[in-house]
Amino acid sequence: MSAQIRVQGDRVHLSSADSSPDRVPFRTAIVEARGGLLHWDPTEAVTAPDADVDDVHAATAWLAEIYGQDVADALSHGTDATLPAGEGDPVVIDAVLRLGHLAWAGTWWPAGSRVPALDPALLAAETALTTHIVEHLLDDDQAVERALADAAAAPAALAAVPSALAIDAERMLSALSALAEDYGVVLDATPGRSISGAREEWALAAGGAHASRAGVEVASGSAPVRWADVPAQTVAAESEARWTIRQHAGAAVLHVEVPAVDSPHAGRSLVARFGPAELGTEVILERGSAMFHGEAEVPASALFLPAADRTLRVHDPLLSAEDDGAPEPLDQRERVLAFAASRLSSPDASLAERVAGARA
Repeated sequence: MSAQIRVQGDRVHLSSADSSPDRVPFRTAIVEARGGLLHWDPTEAVTAPDADVDDVHAATAWLAEIYGQDVADALSHGTDATLPAGEGDPVVIDAVLRLGHLAWAGTWWPAGSRVPALDPALLAAETALTTHIVEHLLDDDQAVERALADAAAAPAALAAVPSALAIDAERMLSALSALAEDYGVVLDATPGRSISGAREEWALAAGGAHASRAGVEVASGSAPVRWADVPAQTVAAESEARWTIRQHAGAAVLHVEVPAVDSPHAGRSLVARFGPAELGTEVILERGSAMFHGEAEVPASALFLPAADRTLRVHDPLLSAEDDGAPEPLDQRERVLAFAASRLSSPDASLAERVAGARA
């Protein structure tokens, strides 16, 4: 494998000769390093990340660790080059790749009927421990402290893992507790509950009856939910949103529903926009036991919309206020779903992934 160095204005791009030139958000793992951004496709087998370096001096501390000294020296010259990839520090490279994967899983994990949800507290625990390994190269002087704060609830989650993974969980808890003590961060020592118990409580709390379906159905349809428009592990990744308009008591009522992820960590509500902007119809979708659903009255003109204008967009307004484009291509979604499913039994999977696989 060779390393390609390309100067692009004030930025230097470093990549392997066989790396993909195009990155899409839901197939991109990222680590923000000092003076640059490390990124790669987590669904592909890579030995080192690509890098966009905008401050070579600041990046000096880690360039050789990841790409080898020859590549680091060549990159500092500020000219295009292609040369054999050197050998970096395997411990650092492995930690960088794991940290980026954990961050990707927290943002894009495609939970649904095919892939079980991950426990964010378990992800946070491993993220904190991995962050500590590469703390020196991160573009955040408080990275470990922030990661530990995010992992405050990890002890309870680690105490509740399946018995087959209890030894791994105990080791992680011991390491996490020692790290937290070193950094003066207090973890939550509240005893954990089983995931099944948490799910039962969630179902009881959120399992209200669906809205009334009275009246005559006059129109219906479905639409994919763009992954970038909703938080990970909220809407079932492989599912579509469905809508119906029913005529009842002289009014046209729009009902929208979309399958929810079976997880007590999923969000509480979303927003659905139906039709063109001038129609101005929004529906608040509240989470029930298996669905996000809601309804709203629509003007009679909605019944006469052309098929092309009967659009539906489900989103979290805090995450994505504007309509930023079409849903991700189906073949790309399938690639990510297959990759996530394979992680559940992978020997190098995170504890969160292995726990999800054991509970599936």
